[in-house]
Amino acid sequence: MRVLFLTNAYPDFDSSYRAVFIKKMAVLLKERDNEISVVTPKIYKDSRYFENQNGIKVFRFPFMARNRLLIEYEKVPYGKMILYYISGFFLTLYVILKYRCSLIHAHWAIPIGLIAIFAGALLRRPFVVTVHGSDLRLATERSNFLRKIFTWVCKRARHITCVSEIQTKEIKRMGIERRKISTFPMGIDESFLTVGKSRTKKPQGQHTVVSNRSLLSIYNVSLLIRAIPMVMREQSDTRFLIAGDGPERKNLEREAMDLNLGPNVRFLGRIPHEEMASLLAEADIYVSTSLHDGTSVSLLEALGSGAFPVVTDIASNREWISDGENGLLVPTNQERILAMRIIEAIRSRSLVEKAMQKNLRLVTEKVLWPAAIEKTKKIYEKVLSSKN
Repeated sequence: MRVLFLTNAYPDFDSSYRAVFIKKMAVLLKERDNEISVVTPKIYKDSRYFENQNGIKVFRFPFMARNRLLIEYEKVPYGKMILYYISGFFLTLYVILKYRCSLIHAHWAIPIGLIAIFAGALLRRPFVVTVHGSDLRLATERSNFLRKIFTWVCKRARHITCVSEIQTKEIKRMGIERRKISTFPMGIDESFLTVGKSRTKKPQGQHTVVSNRSLLSIYNVSLLIRAIPMVMREQSDTRFLIAGDGPERKNLEREAMDLNLGPNVRFLGRIPHEEMASLLAEADIYVSTSLHDGTSVSLLEALGSGAFPVVTDIASNREWISDGENGLLVPTNQERILAMRIIEAIRSRSLVEKAMQKNLRLVTEKVLWPAAIEKTKKIYEKVLSSKN
């Protein structure tokens, strides 16, 4: 099969792990004798317009992004979006025709799903769309206009994949037929599970807390920074590793300095995804303070690595975490409770050990890549066999 990935996000350069799971899916599909091309917006000056990544052709279209992600805008930048659609549409046509792509797989229904509709209609190519979470949130929270676009994309798609049951239920409420929706998460690498299975009981002593979400306002890492002094008063030997980069980094570093957090807190910057399993191997506790999420691949990787999750009490996390059983849930904006939960995790060794075993089983059964790839291939085959 020749498949075009039309995606809002894709790793921007070698050290980037933005939407690295899309790249991993492309690589694994190619290993199974599929030809994969990628069209994605060019966000950063340092990223290339074209790359051939071991046979995967990656094209980036310009739209005056100027190193700023669309998610960073409080309001829709209409001027940029007009250029986004024009530039993305014509590059999509070019790639489909040049590489004879027979199927479009759109990742995120908005904004890129609109390009899939028009390019697919013009060139008579069917498309599949994967809803990752932020697109559904925009459709349900921002405006009725975005909701209509989201619904239109889903209705025009031959098949929809969702990464969580919560998304599936919400899309059904929009009038989309259940029979055209499949629900399964993006996969994770076996390397994370290897880390989890090789963990040994740790002696009493220093504990390590890791956060690896991008430093964007939606991930609310400031909540963790504000909780750290309370943790340090009770567990002074705890160290905090903040991995990731983004526009909030300077503010977070300044906040940590103002709170005199000292050497117990380290900002690691962007970590290549190939090194993420090694980082999580150091983690006793994984913290995610996200305000919204689809199924978080970062959370699934943490579960596989055996780190104990302390994460925000949002719907997508509740699908994977049962509070007090295989992790702890915290309100989205209460640093005192977050601090208490981190301290509880440090002190409750029996809970942590039981949770690790449960999470390793969960990951083994549900979230390794081979299962996701097999389901994706079957969807492609079904769509192509019935496209006429």
